Amino acid sequence: MRSIRLPDGARLATYIDGPAQAPATAVLVHGLSVTAALWRSHVPLVLLEGMRVVRYDQRAHGYSTRGAAALSLDQLADDLARVLETTAPRGPLVLAGHSMGAMTLMRLVARHPHFAPRIRGLVLISLPYGGISTRTGTGPAQSLLTLGRNLLESACTHAPYLLDAVRRRLPTTSRWALRPETHPASGALPLPCRQGLHTMATGDIAALWHDLANQQPDPGPLQQLGGRVHLLAGSLDAHIPPEQTGRLAACLPGARLETVADATHALPLRHAQLVTDRISRGTSPLFSSDRSPGATPPHASAQPCRTGPTTP
Repeated sequence: MRSIRLPDGARLATYIDGPAQAPATAVLVHGLSVTAALWRSHVPLVLLEGMRVVRYDQRAHGYSTRGAAALSLDQLADDLARVLETTAPRGPLVLAGHSMGAMTLMRLVARHPHFAPRIRGLVLISLPYGGISTRTGTGPAQSLLTLGRNLLESACTHAPYLLDAVRRRLPTTSRWALRPETHPASGALPLPCRQGLHTMATGDIAALWHDLANQQPDPGPLQQLGGRVHLLAGSLDAHIPPEQTGRLAACLPGARLETVADATHALPLRHAQLVTDRISRGTSPLFSSDRSPGATPPHASAQPCRTGPTTP
């Protein structure tokens, strides 16, 4: 593990595998509340494809610290730009992100367009159309789930210090436990995904959630990448329904949409080989023209391409 220090004082725990002279670098970006350990099964598989692999804990997750900057998608994208400049200043890039990580990649392309010519493949997993939401479907079960999420969101927003006091008393096995900042050894592996929130204060969780929820659909930055974009969605995803990813795909001529049968929001964990296969295509000269079995051309979607406010 190495630490990348940012201008606001934050330190990003970064994990690099593979030779510096590899023909391409794969950069893997995790989502909200987990850590770079999300990609633990992918690293050896991607290395077998001849790529170098870079992972990092997003700000305030895992071994990465909070820093003084406001928590926002813009800041996460700027953090990623610093990671790329530090760990892969030149050469082809294949970028993959899950959920909030996919949103971070989308914002990176918008805020730092100079990376676009180097991007050979962009694999976006469980990417919402616009912002995230507590409501992801209809029916009694979804209504109860939404109610619980709304109550939790309200508590995190209005009583963060009270919740922090409760979290400090939780056992370390709880994903919601709040623990003092730790200082890992230089060669440490990422904390398990379930410990992604251990150093993240409740108020910061709420701030980041609200910023992600208030994002508006903006497919424009991705359109310039054409066939280099591959969208993956889980057919059983209860957090980001595949219909949302499909609406985004309808706005991206040339991009591929693949809905994985029986896959949930944990698609990267439970379908590591499939995700690795899609990442490895970024090193192929045919990446912009081939179509994989099960992939759906964007124009086949029944959803129209719209920009502006949206509700899932």
